[in-house]
Amino acid sequence: MAAWTDERVWDAADAGRWVPPGATRITTESYDVAVTPGSYALTFVYGFHVEPAERVPEVLVDLRERIRALGGNGARVLVSPRTRPRDLADRLPSLGYEPREETEVLVRELAGPRPPSAAGRLPEGIEVREVRTEAEYGSYLAVSDEVFGHPPNAPSVDAAFLAEFRRASAAGEPSGRWVAWVGATPVGAGGFSLDGPVARLWGAGVLPAYRRRGVYGALVAARCAAARARGAEIALVSARVQSSAPILLRHGFRSVGSTRQFEARF
Repeated sequence: MAAWTDERVWDAADAGRWVPPGATRITTESYDVAVTPGSYALTFVYGFHVEPAERVPEVLVDLRERIRALGGNGARVLVSPRTRPRDLADRLPSLGYEPREETEVLVRELAGPRPPSAAGRLPEGIEVREVRTEAEYGSYLAVSDEVFGHPPNAPSVDAAFLAEFRRASAAGEPSGRWVAWVGATPVGAGGFSLDGPVARLWGAGVLPAYRRRGVYGALVAARCAAARARGAEIALVSARVQSSAPILLRHGFRSVGSTRQFEARF
């Protein structure tokens, strides 16, 4: 088995460019964008690579026009160590893109003689289950919306997500979405998708009233164990520096670097 060096982890991170259901993807020599109509929060610009740096403003104008033509109302540009120009993060604010929170790219190797586990035992009274029914899917959405405060999606976007969930359920495929429960109350949620040897963890959070009880760690442990059972060699995640990253570092993850999103609304 090849070693998961930092460079290989970054290759895996770059390969995992999420295109939301219902989005249109456009790839040019300068960027790779997934445009979700009516949603700046679900329109992502990946792989920004522009040289010389003086071309950045004109490329951003082209990007804006393409997004608008597809019904987009804004975008989030992902800046990483591989982005060019190297000082893109310094240039974007003067070009109408506001900085959002910084994230750490974290990896945890899952292969080995013992399955991954959280730091400590599963907290008493907490159960973590993969979403299998539409009722559980609704609970997942409710927790995620409250935790992250997502702006409302266009109805067509929500319909596309639900259709994808229904398709996977009908095919007997895992949903990749997980909910933490205290009794009959959903208190935390998170997900992961499997891409060959890479499990991409995403969207984990816990309701404020249930934080500092080990719920987040339980979500990490459940997803890592499921990913390992399904053949993943590593778990990969972008985690907020001020919140989830420190928890994940305590659960066996290591950092390979940081990224940042910059957001503009058109």
